[in-house]
Amino acid sequence: MIATLASCVGKQAPLRIGVNDWPPCEIWYVAEKNGYFGKTPVELIRFSVWSDNMASLYQGKLDVTHATYLNALYYADKGEKARIILSSDTILGGDGVVLKNSLKSATALRGKKISVEVNTDEHFLLRKALKSFGLTESDITIVSATSEEAARMFIEGAVEACATYEPFLSEAAAKGEGRIIWTTEALPGYMIDVLVATEKAIEERRTELRVVLSAWYRAQEYIRSNPEESFAIMAEKEGMTPEDFAAFYNSFTLFSAEENAEIFASSDFRAALSEMKEFLLSHRTIQASLDIDEVFTAEIVRKAARAK
Repeated sequence: MIATLASCVGKQAPLRIGVNDWPPCEIWYVAEKNGYFGKTPVELIRFSVWSDNMASLYQGKLDVTHATYLNALYYADKGEKARIILSSDTILGGDGVVLKNSLKSATALRGKKISVEVNTDEHFLLRKALKSFGLTESDITIVSATSEEAARMFIEGAVEACATYEPFLSEAAAKGEGRIIWTTEALPGYMIDVLVATEKAIEERRTELRVVLSAWYRAQEYIRSNPEESFAIMAEKEGMTPEDFAAFYNSFTLFSAEENAEIFASSDFRAALSEMKEFLLSHRTIQASLDIDEVFTAEIVRKAARAK
């Protein structure tokens, strides 16, 4: 019987984790190289487009992936049920709005075109930025584009402004005769990267999820102690020099397991989710019945912290 059980474990399907070109995603490769997953089988599945990554989770093709608060809400009623299990990181100022130098101020955007990926974090942040400018969405014309395309349209002069994220944000300003007029540095607590796991994985593979989260934190400790080796591993995945990658990686704030407990228990966390829910409802992209308390669980990271 013991031999049979060992055989079943050996044939166990890997826990599938979706990753993209984004510094925190590369932490998994350090964990993998150092054997931090132990006997837990893990498959890192790389995507070139973030929306494909997210869609794959809710189609049941992944068990865990990187997302944001808003993405977790957007996809919550579009397939496999899933929950946020970790608030992983944030980068203040990593998202923002670029304006043409020919416009004297943000208020001059009235009646102008802004490129942005609709119903995404960038769209939500654009609305927050417009409010700070004394404008609303009805005052401008939104041109739908991916975040990379939004920057390209700005550079080509097809729009007067764009809402996007780094490195496209700085590139648009530098190459498109523009300037960054607003970033998330003015809006902490909203653009938080998270890990999302399917409810099936949470119910059936809870122990493995705790192992994976422990590996996530062990890899971060290794990176701090061995930066040269670690940045070389991670930079290669993104086609960057280790020096450039290091600068990008170090601009992120990575949340500890203890900080996660504080985040999940905070009123600010639920307030941010509630505001994003209202935004998505206003654009008719989710159902009103969506319960924000059903899109996250603090249990996995809490137990992973105890196992560290």
